[in-house]
Amino acid sequence: MHSMMGHHWKCWLWKLLWLAGVVSLVLAWVAMKQGPVFKVEALAWFWNALIFGVLAVPIKMDCSCSGCSSV
Repeated sequence: MHSMMGHHWKCWLWKLLWLAGVVSLVLAWVAMKQGPVFKVEALAWFWNALIFGVLAVPIKMDCSCSGCSSV
């Protein structure tokens, strides 16, 4: 039972990190066009997107549940 919950947690964690990376990438694009977003420059948003994406990849590769395998 604990192993199943651990995999479920990993499944949600990589999706959350991936979503945070996509949102950061969108905010970086907006910051390039309109100036700082939430007082954060575009370069910082790009770095955030990169870091979130890099953190999400190994977690997804380790998750072997049926929900992650289909994505």
